[in-house]
Amino acid sequence: MLNKNTISRLNKQKFYLLVLLVYVAFIGIFAYYPMYGMLLAFKEYSFKSGIISSPWVGFKWFKMFFTSPDFFQVLRNTLAMSAMDLIFGFPAPILFALLLNEIRNIKFKRVVQSVSYLPHFISWIVVVGIAMSVLSIDGGFINDLLLKSGFVDKPIHFLGRQNMFWWIITILGIWKGTGWNSIIYLSAITSIDVQMYESAQIEGANKLQQVLYITLPSIAPTIIMLFVFRLGYILNVGFEQQLFLQNPMNYRVAEVIDTYVFKMGIRRSMFSYATAVGMFKSIIGLFLVLLANKFTRKTLDMGVF
Repeated sequence: MLNKNTISRLNKQKFYLLVLLVYVAFIGIFAYYPMYGMLLAFKEYSFKSGIISSPWVGFKWFKMFFTSPDFFQVLRNTLAMSAMDLIFGFPAPILFALLLNEIRNIKFKRVVQSVSYLPHFISWIVVVGIAMSVLSIDGGFINDLLLKSGFVDKPIHFLGRQNMFWWIITILGIWKGTGWNSIIYLSAITSIDVQMYESAQIEGANKLQQVLYITLPSIAPTIIMLFVFRLGYILNVGFEQQLFLQNPMNYRVAEVIDTYVFKMGIRRSMFSYATAVGMFKSIIGLFLVLLANKFTRKTLDMGVF
């Protein structure tokens, strides 16, 4: 039985226990209960039969996806865009945070931060609209600039060139996310002991040396943690930007797993097949997170878990 002290503590903390209960219920209802739908990946689903009564088909839909002519094309596009985002997009907020940290004018620094955060709050649909307007062959800013400067003789159809599509997606992602993603790095930088910089200055270290030997090693755990998490989303390269920038000329390089799932599941009503493809993506993401965490623990003695 509970003693009086325990009961007294529970009474004092009942508000927090209630909040915890609500949180657990919320996670259970909206995060774990929907996982029940993963059964679709192993069934021949139909509206009439429902999830429970639909017949089991094993790994039929996974085999169908792996043998589909779309498999390598969709996987290639997804991995390529993700790799470009990892190579160019992941370091961008780190570099931006390092540059912001060197600004000594507080007012100017706040203005730069505010302006850099704004793109994060702009919907991808709006960003895509801006990109289509800027890159348009008919009055687009980029084409007008290139024509007036004499670099080209006729407008370039940027969104129609397959070799440019991945770069456009990467640049849009960097523009939209760099400022917002730099917040956590700025927070990590501000927690570094100022005396370390003062000692380095006394020893004659310049700014670059201070960044290389003090700042970067100090924020390395943060960088590694976010890198491990980013690997888990390596097959999540976006949805809206790829979907709305697609056209018949760039389709072969624009289709990614998320847009493929949308078209198979929503447009063609192949719910079981789309669920199997989505589950494949999730399993690969989980495997990469575990692999990256194990690698960083062995090589750098750092990890997320």
